Amino acid sequence: MVQKKTSKRINSKTNSKNTKKVPAVKPVTALQTVKPHPVPVLQRRVGERQTVYPVLSFILFVVALVIWFFVGSLFMQLAVREDFCHIRYWDAAEHSGEVVAVVGGEKIYMSEIRDYLEAIPQLKELPFEMVYPQLLETVVNARVLQRAAEKDGTETQESVQRALQLAHDQIVAQAWLDQKLNAMVTPRQLKILYRQEMKNWVPTEEVHARHILVQTEKEAKDLAVQLKNGANFGALAGQYSMDKSSPDGDLGYFTEDMMIPEFGKAVFALKKGQVSEPIKTPFGWHIVRLEDRRPTQMPSFESVQEDLKKILMERNMAKVLENERRIQKVEIKKPTL
Repeated sequence: MVQKKTSKRINSKTNSKNTKKVPAVKPVTALQTVKPHPVPVLQRRVGERQTVYPVLSFILFVVALVIWFFVGSLFMQLAVREDFCHIRYWDAAEHSGEVVAVVGGEKIYMSEIRDYLEAIPQLKELPFEMVYPQLLETVVNARVLQRAAEKDGTETQESVQRALQLAHDQIVAQAWLDQKLNAMVTPRQLKILYRQEMKNWVPTEEVHARHILVQTEKEAKDLAVQLKNGANFGALAGQYSMDKSSPDGDLGYFTEDMMIPEFGKAVFALKKGQVSEPIKTPFGWHIVRLEDRRPTQMPSFESVQEDLKKILMERNMAKVLENERRIQKVEIKKPTL
């Protein structure tokens, strides 16, 4: 999953059924965001935020994934201890539905896979069918390691106890901070920020396209031939495309910078009604048909309200921390190094 971090920018939104949120051309506002479509969509940071390149983003994601599972699995072990919490979170009784794997007689349910997916925004933007094999493998490996650690009594080690306590402290602190910041945002502040952002909003061009995503170049070329012979694009997309989240291959409207470079550049070079040659991306091979071009429209307040709220919360974070440090009388001493 090669995704860039999402910037806080306002999306444009139209009344069209297939319209996707799109950003302005110029990075002139504090929060013009784009919400990615679950295909090869990668977003860019603009303005005061630095661009995060795909390779670095991927590396950070993998590191975060490993840390999450090792710390998370150990934290779940601590959660079952009576002196820590009276409620066992990772209880099989809380999960239901289809059993997708069994580790040492312990069942892993589809609901657990989906719960894990909800915790990872980068993966949520992709079709579930595409990420399911990796999710399942990761969850199974984590359960295997967790059971091995339980068997060897790893939880009782002093270093592990310190790590668990640190994870607990961070989770509780973050929960308190989120609640505090949420309470500080008012409707009036949101509307003021919206008016400020819209003063600098600049329209740009967006396109409406359909695509068919397959694994190999040969499959893509075969589909291109069928389309040239008059085959129905939507029917082929429904039958062959790996992107099951796009009905009939419909991607809706998007701007070029909402897509990874190799995809966006190729699509915006097409003429209305034209079908592309096979396009290679990290997700596979695409056949694209350009349906329409039009200028973007200014987003409504309702469509960007949540993004505005996040911006205000970020701005208030330093104030909250500074105030708490003052109340608690923080004193920094010079250490002996």
